[in-house]
Amino acid sequence: MRRWIPTRNLIFAGLRGQKLRCFSTVVNDVERVSIRNGSSGTITIDLHNLAKVSSLDPLLVYLPPYSTVFTEKPAQLPLFMQRQPTAVINYRWTGFTAFEAEDFPAQSGEDGDTHLSWPTPIHDAARAYDWIVENLGPSTYTRRDIYLYGSYLGASLATSLALTETHPHARMGVRGCVAYNGIYNWTMFLPDHPIHQLPKLRMTNILEKILSQPDDPVFRELRQHAEALFGRPDNLFDPFASPCLFFHTPGLLVPPAFDASAIHPAPDLSVPEEDPLGIFAPAKPPRKSALVFPPRKSTLKIPETLLLHSTPPPLPPSLLRRRQRRKKEPLGNSFAAQAEELAALMRRSIDKLELKERFRWDDHFEDWDGEAARRVQVSDVGLNAGDFELDGKGEEMAAAWLEDHISHAR
Repeated sequence: MRRWIPTRNLIFAGLRGQKLRCFSTVVNDVERVSIRNGSSGTITIDLHNLAKVSSLDPLLVYLPPYSTVFTEKPAQLPLFMQRQPTAVINYRWTGFTAFEAEDFPAQSGEDGDTHLSWPTPIHDAARAYDWIVENLGPSTYTRRDIYLYGSYLGASLATSLALTETHPHARMGVRGCVAYNGIYNWTMFLPDHPIHQLPKLRMTNILEKILSQPDDPVFRELRQHAEALFGRPDNLFDPFASPCLFFHTPGLLVPPAFDASAIHPAPDLSVPEEDPLGIFAPAKPPRKSALVFPPRKSTLKIPETLLLHSTPPPLPPSLLRRRQRRKKEPLGNSFAAQAEELAALMRRSIDKLELKERFRWDDHFEDWDGEAARRVQVSDVGLNAGDFELDGKGEEMAAAWLEDHISHAR
């Protein structure tokens, strides 16, 4: 990634030092490029419709909802992308998929790393993005825009790439991002996160726990697969996995396990009953505090973004009436809550950092109040069909957003 992020810079420096080795094949009229990613194996990029357009035309980059790298057939593009020049990043990320277990071939040999949980997917996405910029750029001294689209697991990766690769003055770079049903703060699945705390003035019971659970089955499935996807609880705190953490500290301690509390650990028989000095008391969680993002000395800018989310299936009438009576209370963790949190943080950054700085020298800019909301939009696409794809309404929203931004860039 960029040099202003020292941790990732050290990791990727070794990969960038490798000599580029790649080869391509054609599968179902789609060119598939294979690229070495350091010592971690090979990743592939599927190229659609590139021969039909100029190298100056905007390029779409698609990150599928789950890893499709173990299938020979290229991932199907969403309808709004099928006629556009598109590069599909086939990142590797085991732990969650729509395929049956028998659909996965046995991995062996040099590329047979069976532990492809986090951080393998962000390394793959970053390496593939670098290859795209190096090899699919304009042939002349002009510009080429990149627009990212990802859903579910791909949405987390797409937003991380967008937040760390949007350099407006770069000849080829990210200009915007569309994401659908992403998880933008995986720490919200931990039991200590404040989003799970019900008001203290009310006694909790089984019905309360049911009302506080996410209603979307795919959302529940992602929560249940967090351990398989990330391996260790501390990986949830990586801002490249949880892009919200680019903007604030977690405000949580790292728990010993995914379902354990870091604030209230299990009783330790070795701890004495009397502890007047509080030596054996559990540590208090750190306070959540805001971070400056993008960094002031970087050339990054908050990207134009459309965050789409589905509406959870309706509750049974009895539970629905009870929840409606408490509509002033937060509904807990959900795809909508994830999108709204990230959008609020991105808008705050635009208002507090970018526009505040711009106001010092540009007193002719008019829409100060509406700029952040225009740049970062959130939309509900309706009920989720359960097939990991946008429905007609969502397709129309994404297509209209892309058409509007591409036409304004020309």
